[in-house]
Amino acid sequence: MDRHRTAVLSASTLAGDSVVNPDGDSLGDVEELMIDLTNGRVAYAVLSFGGFLGISEKLFAIPWDAIEVDQDEERLIVDVDDEALEDAPGFDKDNWPATPGQDFVRQTYDHYGYVPYWRLGEERETEDQLSLVLSASTLMGDKVVNGQEEDLGELEELMIHLESGDIAYAVLSFGGFMDVGDKLFAIPWQAFTVDEAEERLILDIDDDTLEGAPGFDKDDWPATPDSDYVVQVYDYYGYEPY
Repeated sequence: MDRHRTAVLSASTLAGDSVVNPDGDSLGDVEELMIDLTNGRVAYAVLSFGGFLGISEKLFAIPWDAIEVDQDEERLIVDVDDEALEDAPGFDKDNWPATPGQDFVRQTYDHYGYVPYWRLGEERETEDQLSLVLSASTLMGDKVVNGQEEDLGELEELMIHLESGDIAYAVLSFGGFMDVGDKLFAIPWQAFTVDEAEERLILDIDDDTLEGAPGFDKDDWPATPDSDYVVQVYDYYGYEPY
């Protein structure tokens, strides 16, 4: 997938990218993207900072708002000063936060001086809403079923809007369902309900809509999944773009 001149990239493409500061000094790598399942966006990125500041064994949660994606150089620029990084709460590579819920994410945003995203906008002024946060890699391969408990397929990928951190859409494979073969389908995140107990996604779209849905071959992803493409996906399924 061409990662140049596009506002959308897959979560797996971003994982492993190098991380630099605004001066271009190498800091480390992207270890993971943590996904807020309710709001459908990146809650924070988990970064390893290598030998920077002598913190090689720790990982750090960084608000997406503090990150700029440099597509040309295939790297992330973290606009956080050294003092904030030195004092930042981190965790051991073998001991991730067991329940990275609202308190953990709020503390992370507070430390770096950012307003938590779920409190932005007039409709969220009086509410703090954040549910279970899971890593993108944990979600990959999760089973997808319909409202009748019939197996549809699996989650193949999450496409992330680079500026906002929203899930632009999920990419699903439908296996033998509807005889779609090797095609993949872009589905708005709003169409899903997460079944945490069964570790699966429930897709609220009728069969007729799915049968007529535009898809793409597993070996031929959209070259430029930009805003126009995303709007087309949302229009087809009848959802308002994020």
